[in-house]
Amino acid sequence: MEVVQTEDASFVRDLHSKALINTDRVALENHRKRRQEKIYQAQRWHQMETKVEELNIMKDEILEIKGLLQELLSKKGVTVNVS
Repeated sequence: MEVVQTEDASFVRDLHSKALINTDRVALENHRKRRQEKIYQAQRWHQMETKVEELNIMKDEILEIKGLLQELLSKKGVTVNVS
């Protein structure tokens, strides 16, 4: 690949394709780190959403069990005042 330096030291031009190529390795590494961080944050967010869904399901199930227990106790004539 034959390249020519441009006015900006961070870029070179490929003479064959006329493509402008960024040669700033630090910027590339920073970009990759930011991208990885975004992926990590998205994974964490998904995990938290999953945990919230699981907790909501458990809450609903506990409320259902509570209702069934209150129904069973009321059939037996026991009054329980549970919030």
